[in-house]
Amino acid sequence: MLLSCLVLTASFCFASLEKEMAAKNKQLAAQKKAIESLTAKERTLHKDLAKLEGSVKQAVTSLDKLEDELAAHKKEQAEVAGRLDTLLAEREKTTARLQEMMQTLWPIYLTAKEEGFASAEQWAEANRREEWLTSLYREAQALRVEIERQSQIVADQQSVLDQKTAQAENKLNKIKDSRTDLEKKKTQYERQLADVRVKKKESEKQVQNLMGSIASLRHKISLQSSKQISKLQGQLTWPAKGKRVVSFSPNGNPSSNGVGLSLSAGTPVRSMSWGKVVHNDQLRGFGQVVIVFHGEDYYSLYAFLSEAPLPVGREVERGEQIGVCGFYPAAKGEGLYFELRHKQKVVNPLKWLQSG
Repeated sequence: MLLSCLVLTASFCFASLEKEMAAKNKQLAAQKKAIESLTAKERTLHKDLAKLEGSVKQAVTSLDKLEDELAAHKKEQAEVAGRLDTLLAEREKTTARLQEMMQTLWPIYLTAKEEGFASAEQWAEANRREEWLTSLYREAQALRVEIERQSQIVADQQSVLDQKTAQAENKLNKIKDSRTDLEKKKTQYERQLADVRVKKKESEKQVQNLMGSIASLRHKISLQSSKQISKLQGQLTWPAKGKRVVSFSPNGNPSSNGVGLSLSAGTPVRSMSWGKVVHNDQLRGFGQVVIVFHGEDYYSLYAFLSEAPLPVGREVERGEQIGVCGFYPAAKGEGLYFELRHKQKVVNPLKWLQSG
């Protein structure tokens, strides 16, 4: 009963091969879908990043143009301010000159008015001086008016320039702020793009690992299907050569589900056919037991081994040594007990083994 349980456990173990491959295929499909999603996101981010870089480039171009324009405005402002200062200084000089003329002309006018002139010569001289001073005054006054007019024009120009400069500075600051925001967004997009690419790389690595696992599982399943034990009846290798001390007799008294051999000490025990070790452990009443799965729900069992070095999961070829015989009570010495089962049911191994 215990041996049947072991074989059943081994059956479940190998039945999980296809389940494992199905699970791996499902994981593979999920990873491929994730890669497709990440690729689409990467493409979108890259497109948005390209637009942002174009906007940043455009902002830089606009900034350069505005900075040149602002520099030109400020230069013109300085020139206009210089002209205005010159005109204002000239106006001050002309005003001072007019004041001097008035200080000179006014006393002459008052004296002539109060005292009169003694002779025609005095009158003529005074008249000539008055006309001269009056002419000079008129010229100075006209110059002052012209200076006032030019000053007003320059002041208007300066006001226009001040407005243009303020507008340019305002626009410049807005573009600087916009560029800062664009740079921040660009950094965020670059970070997101880097994260997506890292995730995509990890997914691609997982895909490669899954494909490797699936290929390995497919190879194992392929090997099992290509080496069909069901076609080898009468051709299986004897696990060892010795005297038979127990025959196959499941309904006998006592019953026996396998065959027992008496062997010389140190006799190697070999696998009946190609397969994989699915059990290697001590079992009460049977000593060290090795079970080999041969595919198609066929298992061979080897008991009372003194040595069994192969680990579970190890694949073995037909006739490959899997251990060394040990003490077998039915042989009253060194020996081997072995069984062949199909779907947990015992099979007469003598019908499957080579004759002789």
